[in-house]
Amino acid sequence: MFVLFLLVLWECLARAEVLPAGAVPPASRVAAALWELGASGEIFAEIGRTAGRALAGFALGGLAGVVLGFGCGVFPGFGRAVGTTAEFLRPMPSVALIPIGILFLGLGFGLCVAVAAFACCWPAYVAARAGAGAAGPELRDTARAYGLGRAESIVFVLAPAALPQIFAGLRTGLAVAVAVAVTTEMAAAPNGLGSFILEASMAGRPERMYAGIVAVGALGAALNALFLALRRRALVWLPGTGRP
Repeated sequence: MFVLFLLVLWECLARAEVLPAGAVPPASRVAAALWELGASGEIFAEIGRTAGRALAGFALGGLAGVVLGFGCGVFPGFGRAVGTTAEFLRPMPSVALIPIGILFLGLGFGLCVAVAAFACCWPAYVAARAGAGAAGPELRDTARAYGLGRAESIVFVLAPAALPQIFAGLRTGLAVAVAVAVTTEMAAAPNGLGSFILEASMAGRPERMYAGIVAVGALGAALNALFLALRRRALVWLPGTGRP
């Protein structure tokens, strides 16, 4: 209902020219543009390109972040060795790496994947590092009482205990991957939703620009729903996993 209210408000304000006509068209014109783009298949092609780049970056960055973060948490010496480097890289804006990425990867798929992977690596790293300590002393003592070795404790005790936090970090990383993939497409890709939105804006076609923005939101929501379904299956043993 709230979304419907916002759409009606948008339509009324645009029709009354309270909003600048050249920058904010009525919601009905955006819906019509979205329908035309969907009927021609153009918007689905752009969504597919952006989704491919975001998911590839998420897979690479998420895996790297989880392995690095969990390793730092489980092995304190390794954590101290790489911690300073990680904290130096973690706050670095991913878009600042685009010029470097262009030199090595050129424009297009590889660059978008690499920048998205760098950006989504850090939420996974922080969550996995914190999750590595989720197994409390009682659980660790129980593992020792059952005679589990170091490797067995990591696989059967520490890793399962860390999974809820790891999935929380990966969920954040997925949203970051989508946002950064779109941003990188705006700067250095010939196609994809980011490039489509920028081209529509520069061509003075705001209804297509807003249609592209709506498509980005729909893509992010769809990927989030898929991720939550995967999390429910992976953490079926955890109470309350069904809650978003």
